[in-house]
Amino acid sequence: MYRRSFAAIALAAALLSPLAHAEGEQNLRMHWSKSSETDFGTVVIGDYDASPESNYLVGATYGYQYSDTLFSLPLEMTANVGVQWLNERGRQQDGYGLTTYIKAHYRWELPWTDKQVRLGLGEGLSYVSRIPMSEVRDFGTKGAESEKLMNYLEWTIDLPLRQFHPLEGLFQGGVIEDASLGFMVWHRSSVFGLFSQTGGGINFMGFSFEARF
Repeated sequence: MYRRSFAAIALAAALLSPLAHAEGEQNLRMHWSKSSETDFGTVVIGDYDASPESNYLVGATYGYQYSDTLFSLPLEMTANVGVQWLNERGRQQDGYGLTTYIKAHYRWELPWTDKQVRLGLGEGLSYVSRIPMSEVRDFGTKGAESEKLMNYLEWTIDLPLRQFHPLEGLFQGGVIEDASLGFMVWHRSSVFGLFSQTGGGINFMGFSFEARF
């Protein structure tokens, strides 16, 4: 447990170091997500099966783009730190969370149009002050317990708004260079037992608004 806690602190420090001297594009994402029973493999295509607990989270994430490429591939790379409030709907005391992660973004032009969507995949660590009830139940069915510190994955698909001509004027001459509406998956897992006694995890699926400046 101490080694995992040290890893979380080390990753947070590594991410916060470039953020303190940010010179590239920055972003602030606000999101709302609800717990889901769907596997991560199908959740990324929008499959949704609500958890019986119906718990949800509200979060905010700050990101800094430190590179336009990854090994010469057209992937925009960001370092991110996020905070979350987890509403347990009265089943247990509400909790708080912290995520630190690296995220890759790819701009995909939709076929037969001049419009783009921005796909994102993040990998890092998630720490919660209280393990969500839906996650407790998922591990309980395996006769195991989850941990407060787990692996974190984030998948997003965003629609940038500046590319629509009626909205372009909103971003000219202002601090915000662009904004996006998006779909988001917030995922905690043990990575096949690396972070806990056995494999398991939980997805929260929802919507987000991101401003880039």
